[in-house]
Amino acid sequence: MPSPLLARLALVVAPPPAAADALPTGLGDLDAALGGGLPRGRLTEVVGPLGAGKTTLARLLVQAALARGLGVAWVDAARTLHPGDWAPLGEGPLRVVRPADPGRGPWCADVLLRSGAFGLVLLDGAPQLPRPIALRLLGLAREKDAALVLLGEETPSRLGGAVRLAVRRPADDGPRWRARPARVAYPAATFAPAGRIEVLVERGGARARVEVQHDGPAAGGLPAHPEVPDRRGVAGGPSAPPGAPRRWKGARNGGRNPPR
Repeated sequence: MPSPLLARLALVVAPPPAAADALPTGLGDLDAALGGGLPRGRLTEVVGPLGAGKTTLARLLVQAALARGLGVAWVDAARTLHPGDWAPLGEGPLRVVRPADPGRGPWCADVLLRSGAFGLVLLDGAPQLPRPIALRLLGLAREKDAALVLLGEETPSRLGGAVRLAVRRPADDGPRWRARPARVAYPAATFAPAGRIEVLVERGGARARVEVQHDGPAAGGLPAHPEVPDRRGVAGGPSAPPGAPRRWKGARNGGRNPPR
């Protein structure tokens, strides 16, 4: 008969049981590795370098949640989300919040979770969360039974035990993982060629490698600009300040001499 210490140790190192209310992703292999889908009431981290496919994978997660009629909130802390990539998803309970300061991203996620209106909340591009803030968001996700997803190039939080999806694109000339790719059909037909994303799933001490193949285009990002500069008047037009030189095109004389 095992000792109580060994029994407790087995509970710690064993993978957690599959949650009955997990949020399926629609990707068979990924759902199997996650124990049924994204865990609700827990934290999931999607990490990887730029261009690895984090946003593309997150869009698949959003699409699956919208298909189930759940509200989805995306906090675009870095203000780089490309609106055109989300148009094919059609109408649905999807809300995008773009704070002026990336540091306000966790506060926005806090408010969205407290509302209880969203079954999936994603925080993208925020600075690494301090442990107290991460614990507070995790507590709200448990209270509201929501799936909380953090996206970043490195570890977005300092919490141990979070489910992690490490994303990278497979090299064209590299070895292939033998996992059967899960395919997702997009509603629109005018899309770029399909792509593949390799995902290393870390959950409860267990690891599994999954290849996700999607039929839609890769989701891109916009350059990170906190604000658009006001350039009114720099060309010497009607809104130029008094005394500013007037701009002339010089089209008739080839641009050699200003008009009289």
